[in-house]
Amino acid sequence: MGAVNVIEYITIANTGNVTDFGDLSAIAQFNSGLSSPTRGIFTIATSAVNTIEYITIASTGNSTDFGDLSVARFRTGSCSSNTRGVFGGGHSGSSRLDVIDYITISSAGNATDFGNLTAVREDTAGISSPTRGVFGGGLNTDGNEVNIIEYITIASTGNATDFGDLSASKAYGGSSSNGHGGL
Repeated sequence: MGAVNVIEYITIANTGNVTDFGDLSAIAQFNSGLSSPTRGIFTIATSAVNTIEYITIASTGNSTDFGDLSVARFRTGSCSSNTRGVFGGGHSGSSRLDVIDYITISSAGNATDFGNLTAVREDTAGISSPTRGVFGGGLNTDGNEVNIIEYITIASTGNATDFGDLSASKAYGGSSSNGHGGL
């Protein structure tokens, strides 16, 4: 399946198939997503764009415009606390980036500069606890997979800091966390 605009959901407490939630405003792939307990946030991209949209998790429906990223890009990593969402790295359409942006999830608006990753990367995996965001793996400037792991403190802007290394270089990874550990 290629790019689509479908939003689907599951109830984590119950097994079963997905249910239709609504639609994004455009057909997209290479999206990034993050959430608070009440809102889901998505970047919309099939190429370098700066669109951010949101949904209200408690009620199904189509996404609504949230604002714009500071730099048009796609293939970003993302993580969030209950109040702030962060997008890191990505591809501008002509080059990979080290840009980190943040938004306040509860109020729509454009993203603001947060700082920079330790290295230029796209296709990173992002996980978070209530206070820390972690980005791992990705593709570097030359398009090679990397084993970099780095972290930020979500509540305070600044550049990312070295966290350690993955056991192998990788990109395009999925990720999840329970606030204590991550995969």
